Amino acid sequence: MNVLFIISDDLTSTALSCYGNTVCRTPNIDSLAATGTRFTRAFCQGTYCGPSRASFLSGYYPHATGVLGYTSPRPAIGDRATWPQHFRNNGWYSARVSKIYHMGVPGGIEIGGDGRDHNNGNGADDEASWTERFNSPGPEWKAPGDGETLENNPDGAKPVVGGNTFVVVEADGDDMVHSDGKTAQKAVELIQQHQNEPFWLGVGFVRPHVPFVSPRPYYEPFKPFDKMRLPPKVAGDWDDIPKPGINYKTSQNMKMDERRQKKALGGYYASVRFMDAQVGRVLEALRQCGLDDKTIVIFTSDHG
Repeated sequence: MNVLFIISDDLTSTALSCYGNTVCRTPNIDSLAATGTRFTRAFCQGTYCGPSRASFLSGYYPHATGVLGYTSPRPAIGDRATWPQHFRNNGWYSARVSKIYHMGVPGGIEIGGDGRDHNNGNGADDEASWTERFNSPGPEWKAPGDGETLENNPDGAKPVVGGNTFVVVEADGDDMVHSDGKTAQKAVELIQQHQNEPFWLGVGFVRPHVPFVSPRPYYEPFKPFDKMRLPPKVAGDWDDIPKPGINYKTSQNMKMDERRQKKALGGYYASVRFMDAQVGRVLEALRQCGLDDKTIVIFTSDHG
């Protein structure tokens, strides 16, 4: 028996057609949901990527790991085995491709790792968890194509920028130009190479985390962007929420008019479709190797 753990970055379930979205079609994730268990009341233990990933990989709450930012849980858990490490310790091949523990997006992906912890460019990774680990560099916001910075750019004068920013790039080239395309390809190779031994394989896709970058064809169902329907805004909806619980980025403080909001939504959906296509490539490799009935497949996200 094997474990294939696939994680998408910053994915809300409401963007998936198996959860009722009628605009963004995700056939590969849908097929997995149709043949397995679809969770409707699952909650992440951390409200953003670093704490959430450290928690579910270590099995400890964020207050126990001490990871409230973008670091590794290892200093707090000592010699206790993480989830993939437990399999490795029992003789399984254990590997990750791209972002499983925290890794900076877009910065870490641009260079094929984060590097902020000086762990050979592997972000907040935990070396003890893996037999092997692989990073997937990509151009991110620098990808050739039609790009626009939507955040704090009301007059349109700001060029496409990096960072944790609302940027949309309709990119030239095919899937393999980008990190997630490379991640899927490496995952396919590892499944083929290790099909005759038990494995725990973590496959980390960075979309739909900003920047919203994907090849042009994935944008077509959502264009023109002005046909996107924005969710309703309820007056006073946040009045009873403590300040730390309110998203610090809003259309108002980011100076995003309705056109920009709709383009951001279309860019997010395009990124989801691109990611779904990569999930399909990995699942097809599993089927081609005859491992689909011998593998526990988990698809999730770090938070919505």
